[in-house]
Amino acid sequence: MGEQLALLGGEKTVRLPWPAYPMINHEEVSAAVRVVMSGALSDCGRGEFIAAMEDDFSAYFGTKYALGLGSGTASIHSALFAVGVKPGSEVLIANHNWISPIMAVFQAGAVPVLCDVAPRSFSIDPAEIRRKVTQHTRAIIATHLWGIPAEMDGIMAAARELNLPVIEDVSHAHGGKYKDRYLGTIGDIGCFSLQGSKAMIAGEGGFLLTNEERYFQRAMVPGLHPSRLGEGIIMEEVKPFAAAGGMYMYRMPTIAAAIACAQLKKLSAFNAARQANFERLTAQLSDLPFLSWPALAEGSVHGWYGTPGFYDETRAHGVPRDKFVQACQAEGMPLSGEGYTDYSQLPTLQDMSLLGQMFSYSYPNGVAFAPIKQGTLPNNDEIRRTMLLFALPAVELPQLMDQCAAAMRKVAANLDAVAAYEPVAV
Repeated sequence: MGEQLALLGGEKTVRLPWPAYPMINHEEVSAAVRVVMSGALSDCGRGEFIAAMEDDFSAYFGTKYALGLGSGTASIHSALFAVGVKPGSEVLIANHNWISPIMAVFQAGAVPVLCDVAPRSFSIDPAEIRRKVTQHTRAIIATHLWGIPAEMDGIMAAARELNLPVIEDVSHAHGGKYKDRYLGTIGDIGCFSLQGSKAMIAGEGGFLLTNEERYFQRAMVPGLHPSRLGEGIIMEEVKPFAAAGGMYMYRMPTIAAAIACAQLKKLSAFNAARQANFERLTAQLSDLPFLSWPALAEGSVHGWYGTPGFYDETRAHGVPRDKFVQACQAEGMPLSGEGYTDYSQLPTLQDMSLLGQMFSYSYPNGVAFAPIKQGTLPNNDEIRRTMLLFALPAVELPQLMDQCAAAMRKVAANLDAVAAYEPVAV
């Protein structure tokens, strides 16, 4: 037995303070003040601040085009329209996801087909793509969830075989790579969020990347102002939309664009610090038999948003995952369990009388949203049952990582006590 667990009245192991996030410094403040002093608080076209943001991001990621937008969700809706998704279409997307990309499919007038993830993976299973494709399928969304690069070779092979475009949701993985290629540049369009908890931020905001001019011009249509549409749309097939577009008002605030530019300059340093923290933490936990980590393909690099691991209850003396998490949290470690809710079981995705108050979900061509029954996505269920989510700072903090490792090792040394623990009823 080790020292007494904090769960049972002992001292906390993690005593150092956790750094505040997002990390805002004088560069972001100066950028925001410059926008305010300029008076350009809104931009209906492609003025100085929006142009600078788009140019900087396309240069960083090495794509021909970048488009600033009001949110990551807006970027996915815009991307869906860009690749030809329309009312009555189906879009294949993993159920293990944040809710926004699922709902963005409804916003685009289409129906999400919820798919399983690959075994011990957080991304859509290529076998599911082949199983669930129909004549009405118009796109695949591949999400790099929790910063883990999706197995893009298998996804792209299935997509090319079926002649389907791939939209990458990179909202959790800014700067991550798959086999030496930036995430968001492998599929047809990459979509990113800049919301305040992401690996780099703008407060609110998003952007998309593509190398296809047609996709870039069509992506403007759902939510940009006619001033931008009239200026940017030159292809004859897209020109009829230039007068108004969809008017969802997805344009990016200029302050957000300026802050994003300041943050982009720091992204590589942020990610290097997160990687160093990850390596220091995991090196000290490598001998814990109940803990393992997602495998990355050679040449691949983590993105960072949460950091998932796998917990083996059997090898942890039968201690349930959630009890283990509770004991680590009591030690002061910011650890959590399954991550997102199983959104397939939301009332709005189970009860069509609720869903129908917000979106169309069935169409004359026979396409209709089909609620998912529990237990029909076994890999998804296994991931949710076994995953852990670690927090990692965007500044290198070796002593804090040492304390976090010590907290987990302390809990690991007291698994029998954790198993016997029962919270006191209040």
